[in-house]
Amino acid sequence: MYKPVKFITSIPYKDFITYYLFNKTKKILIPIEISKEESVRAVPTIYNSMKRLISALGYSLLCLKIYKLDQNIFYTYLSICKNDNLSNVMDLNIGLKDGVEISKETNIPIYINEEIIKQVGIVVTRKLVEKALSV
Repeated sequence: MYKPVKFITSIPYKDFITYYLFNKTKKILIPIEISKEESVRAVPTIYNSMKRLISALGYSLLCLKIYKLDQNIFYTYLSICKNDNLSNVMDLNIGLKDGVEISKETNIPIYINEEIIKQVGIVVTRKLVEKALSV
């Protein structure tokens, strides 16, 4: 039988993180220590779980679109469609970091608005590479 708990806090230490959960009924505090290495390589990742959930609902992941930059915040859509019907694409707002992680997990392409490329892009030249390598 499962008992309800509430997340209280997490405290990071050098090599591990302690999560504190609290069961109010029994007034019990539950400390759970997870090594930092384990927390980084948790399997399955939330991104893998999202991929499986989207697939289970009958949707396909199409791409990640970085569509807007405002005050140094990149706005991103995760594009999905039901039953591979490309005439019925749905764009879900998602944070850039999460979108990139999902893209890495699923190998979907990433597209970026051309205006953003013009705004923040860096033209890679031989001179630029040579200068970077000489540092």
